[in-house]
Amino acid sequence: MIYAGDGDTPLVADAGPGWDAVLLVRYPDRHAFRRMVRDPDYQRIAQLRTEALSATVLQPTRPWRSAASGSPQS
Repeated sequence: MIYAGDGDTPLVADAGPGWDAVLLVRYPDRHAFRRMVRDPDYQRIAQLRTEALSATVLQPTRPWRSAASGSPQS
């Protein structure tokens, strides 16, 4: 986990409900995430997460490259 925090009033957003909490997680790579969600132990408890949350966003990202070095930022 990289970050966890309570949501607040959005500064720039379309009208609608805001987020009450945000959790940012980094996985080593997409394969690690796939292994996790396919794991039988995870599958047994996954419905608890779904039942507890009214909405979720799983947003994959790619690191931006540094303009100076041309290498991915970590």
